[in-house]
Order: sequence, then C-alpha cells, then structure tokens
Amino acid sequence: MSDNRKYDILVWGATSFTGTRLVEYLALNSPPGTRVALGGRNKGKLEGVKQSLAAKLSNVAIDVGAMDIVVGDSADLERLCEIVAQTKVVASTVGPYTAYGSELVRACVARGADYCDITGEFPWVKKMHRELNDEAARKNVHIASMCGFDCIPADLGCFMLAQYARDELNQPLQHVKGSIVGIRGGVSGGTLATLVNQISVEKKLLWRKLKSMVSSNSGARRSAGRQRNGSGKSFQRGIIHYDDTLQRWQTFWIMSMVNSQTAGWAGRTLNYGPGFSYSESMSAHNLLHAIGIAIGLLYGLLLMMFRPTRYILYALRIVPRPGEGPGEEFTRNGFFSLHMEASTASGTFYGKVSGTSDPGYGETITYMGESALCLAFDRDKTFRPGVYPPSVIMGAALLRRLRDKGCQFDVGRAPIAAVANASDQGSKKEK
Repeated sequence: MSDNRKYDILVWGATSFTGTRLVEYLALNSPPGTRVALGGRNKGKLEGVKQSLAAKLSNVAIDVGAMDIVVGDSADLERLCEIVAQTKVVASTVGPYTAYGSELVRACVARGADYCDITGEFPWVKKMHRELNDEAARKNVHIASMCGFDCIPADLGCFMLAQYARDELNQPLQHVKGSIVGIRGGVSGGTLATLVNQISVEKKLLWRKLKSMVSSNSGARRSAGRQRNGSGKSFQRGIIHYDDTLQRWQTFWIMSMVNSQTAGWAGRTLNYGPGFSYSESMSAHNLLHAIGIAIGLLYGLLLMMFRPTRYILYALRIVPRPGEGPGEEFTRNGFFSLHMEASTASGTFYGKVSGTSDPGYGETITYMGESALCLAFDRDKTFRPGVYPPSVIMGAALLRRLRDKGCQFDVGRAPIAAVANASDQGSKKEK
C-alpha cells in the first residue's frame, strides 16, 4: 500500500454511538501527526460530531477540529471506492454489516485499503471471506473483522494460549474452555439490532443450542453431557453444567456462538493443533441462577425478534434504540473477566483476559482503536493478508498493543487472578 494516501485512518460511521467514541479514542491515543478523517452519509451530523468533540477535547495528540469530513452512502460502491482510495485504513462502525457493510469491504479490496470493524455477524464475515479473500491476499490487503468485544478476548486469548503451548510446552493446543466469571456492561441499540439480525441468520444453530440445554439439564446431574479429552479434563459439556476448576455452575453465554466459531476458524487457519476447538459459557452463582440466566437471555431475544414486541420494548425504554447506548459513567464502571482453561496432550494450563470498563464500549473502543492503529503503523511481513479474524491478520502485534494499553492477557500453569475479580471490581468502582 502506498504511504502517500491523504489519511491514515478513516472512521466510517463517525456519527454512530460507537463511531463518535472511536474518533475520541483516536484523538487521545494516536501518535502525533496521525491523519484521521470522519466519514458517513450525513454531512451535518458529521460536522456536529466534529464540533462537539473539538469543544470537549483540548491538548490532545490529534486536533479533532482539523479532521476532514468525507461523505458517502454505504450502498454507493463507486463513491466508496473514491473515498477509501484516500486512506490507509478504514475503521467501520456501521452495522448491521450484513445490510450496510458489504460494499465498503468490496471497495477496500478494490482500492487497496486495509479495514477493521466491530461486527459479530459471523456468516457475513465468512461470506466476505469466500467472495474476496483471494483477491485481498493477492493485493496484500488486510480485512480484519470482529475487532470489538466480539471477538477479541476469545480470539486473541486463544492465540496467546496457542503461542504458549508451542513455545513453552512444545505441544499443539487441543481445546480451550472459556468462562465469563464476571461482567458488568450496557448494550446499545445498534448491538441489539445486529444481534436480532444475526439470530435470524443462525436460527438452526440457536435451535441446536436450545435442544442441547434441554437435554443437558435432564436430571441436573453434574456429570451430564461430559466427555473427556486426551488430558483427562472435561471440556465438551451441556449448555448448563458444573465446572470443576471454577467450582461454579456454568450457563449459556450469548456471545458463545460467534466466539466459538471465530476462535475455531483462527485455530484452523493458524494451525493451533489437530482438532482444536473453543467453547464458552458464563459462570452463575448456583444451578437455579444458571437456568434463570439462560431462560432470561433466550426469552429476551425472542421478544426482540418480533417487530410488535420490539417496538413495545423500545417505547417503554426497556432496551435502547439503534444509535443509543450507555453513558460515560456507566461505561467507566463496567468490567469483564474471561477465565480460560486450555489442554494439550500432557496436561492443562490457564489464561485470563479481562478489562476494566464496559466491555461493549470501553473495551470495544480500545480494541477497535488499537486494531486501526496497528494496521496503520505496525504492518509488516508477519501480517497475513486476506479476510480473517484479527488474530490471523495482526496476531502478536495487536496482542502487544493491547497489553501496553493495560488490557489483561495472561497465561500460566495455574489459574490466574483477574486484574480485579467481579465483586472486587464492582465494590471498588462504587466507592
């Protein structure tokens, strides 16, 4: 890619809830001289975001008031090609990506611009991979999807564990079981809209999850649904099960579908080990709590899938509309902690990924911002061109950046304490 392009990073969708916060993050965290532009379809709204952030931010590395604005429509491929030809990297926050993202990715591949986004729409990403991967690889273009809370913790967490298994244990990685042991965060209307769209695409997978939950809960036995791998550890379990390591009941985690598929895809591409797989669940206080979480999540998703009930939820402000999301104080008070248990042929070791802000916004903005900066300034021959998850494209370079920003990605022979566990984190921020 030529270094003579006008911009280093173009934030596409800068007027969205996430896009505005991404512009702010880049203004605060980019190297001096970084050229950032704001993009979208409404010039007036883009000017409003620019003026608002310029008034809010002072003495920052990048002057928001000096940022250019570029205007285009997500369906206008010709105009998008003109726009992306001016930038090294496009960071897109415009979803659902199935509806609004395809032409932008096609434009990036056609005009040789690198790209990152925060989608969790796995079928759409695979579609882009099938359609554009060969051309992107041939042109040395990097299309890194799923660079937010979907799916950086699981994706880079497994990448970290595979590195450890290879470098320290001299063995391939067999399986990783992830468990969300603590989380506090809000959700935006855009994320919910994307999730509803995703479920409509993946009805069959969701139905299999539901059947698994029913069958695995029969008798509520701790041994139900367990299989053992070569190391003697239990990993493949029912959707509600008891975890012997954590000594806690585990339940359905709403992001497990996309995270398991993404980490598995990366593991096959990077050859973590023969038959590598990743599964993910959420810790609960007890069996009743585990069942309640699963039923509540699935029931809430069903209500969001139908237009009449969705409008009622919007009208009563039970859920936010697209473009809305949590406030800054709520974002600062969020956190998450992901415990990871990994197996090789000879034994088990552990990882921990955690963050100290709202996972869907505070952490996602960090992940996305550093992904864009990584593509803009760290790209070298170790980066794999094509349409892939972030670990496949940026790998160690992105992991290093996130660690430098205080994101916990740790690995060792024994279970690892988070930066702060769920109860400590909550009490600390409430003081």
